[in-house]
Amino acid sequence: MQAIKKKLKRIIKLFITYTIENDTRVYQLKYTPFTVKKSLIKKTFQQYGNTSINTKKIIFDNYMGHGYGCNCKYVTEELIRRGTDFDLVWIVKDANAHKGEFPPKVRLVEYGSKEAMFEYYTAAVWVCNYHLIHYWNQGLVKRFGQYYIQMWHGSFGIKKIEKNCDCLTNSQSWTYLAKKNSQNTDFWISNSFFEDEVYQNAFWSVKNILKLGHPRNDIFFKDGQDLVEKKVRKSLSIDGKDKILLYVPTFREKLDFPNYKLDIEKLKKALEKKTDQSWKIVVRLHPRMQNSLEKVCIDEKKQIVKADAYPDIQELLAAAQVVITDYSSCIFDFLLTVRPGFLFVPDLEHYDQERGFYYKLEETPFPIAHTNEELIHNIENFNQEKYSMQVEDFLKKKGSVEDGEASVRVCNLIESIVSEKEIRG
Repeated sequence: MQAIKKKLKRIIKLFITYTIENDTRVYQLKYTPFTVKKSLIKKTFQQYGNTSINTKKIIFDNYMGHGYGCNCKYVTEELIRRGTDFDLVWIVKDANAHKGEFPPKVRLVEYGSKEAMFEYYTAAVWVCNYHLIHYWNQGLVKRFGQYYIQMWHGSFGIKKIEKNCDCLTNSQSWTYLAKKNSQNTDFWISNSFFEDEVYQNAFWSVKNILKLGHPRNDIFFKDGQDLVEKKVRKSLSIDGKDKILLYVPTFREKLDFPNYKLDIEKLKKALEKKTDQSWKIVVRLHPRMQNSLEKVCIDEKKQIVKADAYPDIQELLAAAQVVITDYSSCIFDFLLTVRPGFLFVPDLEHYDQERGFYYKLEETPFPIAHTNEELIHNIENFNQEKYSMQVEDFLKKKGSVEDGEASVRVCNLIESIVSEKEIRG
């Protein structure tokens, strides 16, 4: 028994490198048995590793197949607008359910399927906004000549992420795979000096940070927001005369904090009194909180409009006149509109201890409330002129480069990668 333990310990520390030669190209496969079985990596490479890389194929994965949204969507739209002849592949959780969301030019492949693994093995460029934990764990190998662009899904977000947050790195297996994901990333897309620092401190082996801006935020600078708002209103059945407030609480392990619930009736009355207009309260919950509406809101009159199924939160933000959240980074995208944003944080002390922040909430432009009463007070006393100056100052201090042209710059990067690959053959 002791001999077996010693052997396992020795194997866990060992990096085994295979060299497989194919079509004059050399591929290096590294793996740690602690996380991924040797046989699994060898099997997947034998299945897909001898297939040629398609220099025209671009694969997109929005947070484990969560539909047509975030940065990946706006890069795809720009590539289509340019009339490129790329093979655009999207990974989705349910191809049949999501089919209507996508342009005809996009091919859909089921998340976690054998087909998805094949697409990863043969695409010239990967464009993602999260760690590819599942695929690394199933034996994915990034081959020579493939490029991985990491877009991430935050912005000037305040809550700590990755290795900056102890609660996220308590799994050795997950940490190993997250490190592997970072080591295989060729380009990190940032929107500010602040985000550069987050990438460098929160991830592993970060190289080639490009301050190109986040394509998903281009929507806030473009003409046609009226069309976006009409699309959202039609989808959610909201009349044109009603103003829209979007509430987006972030994920928590526990939802049993006292006074946590947002009082929808009080909120609606305060908005109507402040603006002398009618309002609809739209709530979009985190994917891991989909069945927790009654835990985060008091809605006795059933007035809430649910938007969990709406695929693109950027369109919801673009259509909203006001946004409320606690710690979600979406409000840091929304501030680019300079429309009112509010923080409702009744569990601030607990959340800070559990997750931690990169800077104090008081450094943001957003009025802070710990109770429903404070939130109402902040709405009643909101000063748009003061808020606008605070937003401008905040963006300047963070070194924001957002200007509505991020999609153009990222697509230029992709086209230059593909052109170089075609020239080299």
